[in-house]
Amino acid sequence: MLAEFIDFVDSVLPSVSPDFRDGAKNAILQFEKDGEQLKYMMNEPLDELSQGDIISKIPFSYFDDDGKQMLFTADAFVLSTSCHIDQKRRIVLCPVLPISSFSGNLNDLQKNIIFDFMYIPDAVMEKNYINFEYMGTYSKDLIFQGLSEGRIKRIGSLNQLGYYFFIVKLTVYLMRKEDKDTLSRRNFLVR
Repeated sequence: MLAEFIDFVDSVLPSVSPDFRDGAKNAILQFEKDGEQLKYMMNEPLDELSQGDIISKIPFSYFDDDGKQMLFTADAFVLSTSCHIDQKRRIVLCPVLPISSFSGNLNDLQKNIIFDFMYIPDAVMEKNYINFEYMGTYSKDLIFQGLSEGRIKRIGSLNQLGYYFFIVKLTVYLMRKEDKDTLSRRNFLVR
């Protein structure tokens, strides 16, 4: 999975050095060849709510094509940085959905080559995926109150590999290189 993802990142963020890309890819392929399963999640959640944590049962909303507000409840992935959580009043979350609800190419989802989603092949997350399309902002006090009262549970935390994987995946989703036409128009408008 990670070897395909490295090729995918290279295709959308071509500034990665070929030597670095190939070295990382070869190390991952060797690790997988040795029969080892990469771990992306910690055995227990971190002590404090942090970026990359998964929490339970959060309401999400979006607006359909008719402008009607739609609501659903799902586990959530914490997008806000840990220092932002400590210092600000709001937290940004996105839903963690069951893989059984995914309607696209499951193989591409599991290889992480679809921009909008992140799949983590770890015991805590292997039956779910993260959907970046439905980001929502929540009161930090509301989330912490739910945690302290037990209405919201902490399910897991990314380990260092999972955290770096998340950073790259979110960068690809939000900050990938513009298409040539748009980039050309941006350049034209500067003159």
